[in-house]
Amino acid sequence: MSLYSKKEKSRTKVNDMDIISDFENLKVSTLEKASRISAMMDHITIGPQSVANKDDSNKLENIENEQNSCNIKIPQKTNSSFTHSTISTSNGIYFSSKKILLESEKQRKEEVRKKMDCRINHMKENGRVIQEKMANSRSLMARERERRNEEKLADILAEIERIAEQEEIKRRHEQQLQAQRAQEQKEKLEREVEEYRKRMKEKEELTKIVMVHRGHFTAKYCDIVTLSKNCKDKYAIDMILTANSARIKQLIQQIEPLDEKIKSGELISMDVNVIESLVHHIDDILTTFRTEIEKIDAQYEAELARKAQAASEIQPIVESENIPVGNVVSSQHPGESYAVENNDSKAQNSSVITNQEAVAVLVNAPVTPSASVPKSEETAADSECKEGNLFKYVDKESLQIYIKNQQFLNLYKKTCKDFLQSTATKKFRFECQKAINIPVNAISGVSEQHLRDKYDRLHNLLIGKSSPNVTQHPQGVIFCKDHMAKKIVSQGETLVSSKPEMAFPVAMIVVALWNEHEDFGELFLARLHEACPFTIPIFLPQQESQSNEDYYKSLGCKYSEDGTVEKQDKFLKRMSGLMRLYASITVTRQRKGVTKVHPYGLQHAWRWLAAVFNIEPRADICDLCATLILDMLEVAGNVLWTAYPTQFHKLLILLSEQYYPRMRNVADGGGPLMRLEEFLRNALATGTIHPADGMLPPNFL
Repeated sequence: MSLYSKKEKSRTKVNDMDIISDFENLKVSTLEKASRISAMMDHITIGPQSVANKDDSNKLENIENEQNSCNIKIPQKTNSSFTHSTISTSNGIYFSSKKILLESEKQRKEEVRKKMDCRINHMKENGRVIQEKMANSRSLMARERERRNEEKLADILAEIERIAEQEEIKRRHEQQLQAQRAQEQKEKLEREVEEYRKRMKEKEELTKIVMVHRGHFTAKYCDIVTLSKNCKDKYAIDMILTANSARIKQLIQQIEPLDEKIKSGELISMDVNVIESLVHHIDDILTTFRTEIEKIDAQYEAELARKAQAASEIQPIVESENIPVGNVVSSQHPGESYAVENNDSKAQNSSVITNQEAVAVLVNAPVTPSASVPKSEETAADSECKEGNLFKYVDKESLQIYIKNQQFLNLYKKTCKDFLQSTATKKFRFECQKAINIPVNAISGVSEQHLRDKYDRLHNLLIGKSSPNVTQHPQGVIFCKDHMAKKIVSQGETLVSSKPEMAFPVAMIVVALWNEHEDFGELFLARLHEACPFTIPIFLPQQESQSNEDYYKSLGCKYSEDGTVEKQDKFLKRMSGLMRLYASITVTRQRKGVTKVHPYGLQHAWRWLAAVFNIEPRADICDLCATLILDMLEVAGNVLWTAYPTQFHKLLILLSEQYYPRMRNVADGGGPLMRLEEFLRNALATGTIHPADGMLPPNFL
């Protein structure tokens, strides 16, 4: 109960006690007045028989007033017979005390009720006023609370805004610092790249200049050899060679370090002066040789003429038989011009790779220069036999591609050797590999948007617009391109080999990236040829000195940890996946909006088939060859027939009537050959090849 309620209750009790006390006093006063009046009244005062007695009434009033003022009690005259029930007056009028009491009680109750009603109304009014005041007070307090809450909220919002402004300023400052650092790093990298390019350009120009002079040196040296071979007086030329051999040998010794520098790319500007000096010296020797040989030849001709004239006078002229130039070296005495020819072999080592050198690379034999010491007839015949046997199974153009592919990969490995072995770049390399593996593994043709997202992620990574920034290291971009190439080739071995239709979305990503990054395309092609040399195509035979493991690895076979080679069916499946990926690239169209020439178009599929048909079938790879031909025809056959309708039809007839029977003659006719035969029969019978499963529509990406 509240304090207010307690006060109101106590106040109500006090008022009730006052009312009861007042009523008791009123009751006593009334009875006293009635008793006094009844003693003085002797006539009727009420009703029609009453006698007005003004004096008596005045007297009674005066007496009453006096009694009231003096508080004198007037004794009541009572009749003993009516003591308890009636009150008599002096006039003989009797009043019933009970009635008087009842009337008094009734009046008292009425007065009490009125007062109580008045009090209740007053209390209600007071309660209403109090409620109104309390309501007003609560309203004021609520408004005050709201005002204070609004002020607090405003203060909080202001503080939050101030903190946000500070954070924004801090963030902008950090962004500016980061942008500044990135810009500085970019400028630094650009300077380093520019310096690197400048150095490489200088080295390239320096190498070109040195190579030009080196060629001049070789040409002049060859001229000396030719002059020495064509000299008619061998005895005289031996004397000249003996006089100049030490000088020539010294020049050869001085040029050998330059050859090493050319191979390693460590030429300096002083080497130009050195090679120019050597060329000048060799030119002097050549001039001396030419002058002396002209004199010797003139003297020799004069001596022959003199001897002929003398012989004609004694006996009939015997004409000497002319000796061909090609046999001059073999007809010389042992040891003649040995120094010149031995040094000539060293000079020829820096020349361009010939077919003979290419053969030597494949059979793991040392290279024999064409101008070296003459070989015996048996050695030359053996070399020609090996070369002819090799080119029976290897297309010459494909062989050149194979050698170029090996050189390209060796150059890349040499360039990135420090980067790949450095522990400082280990984390960076891991982040780059992760950024490549995730989108490459997710490549699929479910939708254009999905495929475009994978292309954008890979392209942005290569141009340095995503995390990690591959341009922060000079070898970062080329490393990412090579890893991307190896990863996509791995997709051909695993994904495409199990799901052939997946070759087309992978091929579309390759073509799109190839358009923007030409060196990526070269790396991809090199990695593909490394994993599957048959995509060149090149089918290397096993050499006499070559182990089975080396031979199988050259074919692309994989070895397990225990040293066992993979099974034939698994090998064929992997090669089939890579071949389908290769063929899909040749038939995949450019993406929307690209007007460039296709980086590796349909003509390469035609070249592959033509190169295969120019190679003699072998029993050990006949199943593989049949499998790959079938893969190429299934993937690219429809497009080839559309592009070259007449020529491709002739090619199929050639395959069916000539090349396939040769394959069947050297093999037992296994499953791959049977499938190829059935495919050719259906294609020639229907005059068409169905498009490959999974081929994407034009402008899909």
